[in-house]
Amino acid sequence: MNYKYFLFLVVPMFILGITGVSTIIVIGAYHWLILTFIFWVLLSGLGIATGFHRIYSHRCYNPNPWLDNVLLVLGTFACQCSSITWVATHIGYHHPHADKEKDPHTPIKGIWHAFMGWTFYVNASTVNHKYAVRLLRKSNHIFFHKHYFRIIWITLLVSVIALGWKPILFGYCIAAMISILQDNLVNVLGHYPKLGYRNFDTPDISSNFPLLGYLGWGQGWHNNHHKYPNWFNFGVKWWEYDPCRLFIPLLKLGSYK
Repeated sequence: MNYKYFLFLVVPMFILGITGVSTIIVIGAYHWLILTFIFWVLLSGLGIATGFHRIYSHRCYNPNPWLDNVLLVLGTFACQCSSITWVATHIGYHHPHADKEKDPHTPIKGIWHAFMGWTFYVNASTVNHKYAVRLLRKSNHIFFHKHYFRIIWITLLVSVIALGWKPILFGYCIAAMISILQDNLVNVLGHYPKLGYRNFDTPDISSNFPLLGYLGWGQGWHNNHHKYPNWFNFGVKWWEYDPCRLFIPLLKLGSYK
């Protein structure tokens, strides 16, 4: 068991995020939520749902260097492990062993384990990073992997000194907390058929949970995704809208043909 990721990122970000939300409510500074929304789009939408998930894990697009660096930075600051660890966990363990013993965040091991307990176990010593071999060939991803915690906290410290604490606390920290919370909820609700529904008879218990489909950057259309993991659009039925489709013009602009 390794508490490094949980103690050095998850706990501090939840403390800062809750502090930011509470402060906004107390002082009535709701205009800062516009910045929170912008950071949420960048971190959760572009960084994780598009970059780490669809592009790095499932190769939906082949990003050129500038787009690769943008997605790497945004996904890193979403505080969900390095790109290499994220992809290795998702491709090497979650998809091939979905809802079985080797799946690190399946709810069959308990709701708490799926929501947060898995973070105690996913680390450099338990994840075989060979599953992210494509990223291991890229020096930028290796650098961010090796210096993951330092990059995040040094950048935040410099940002607070340069910009003040409000943009970081009210914008970034709340959005990062939402990003962690949102995707961990997918681990639970995306594999809990009693609360969702299934379009496909997949060998796992993945299910679609509409609220996280619309508000979780399409990640909630989880049964669809497990049926067709390499599809960029997770929606199958006409009303299963995947918000990540909004980024397609940018991805086409910044990807190799």
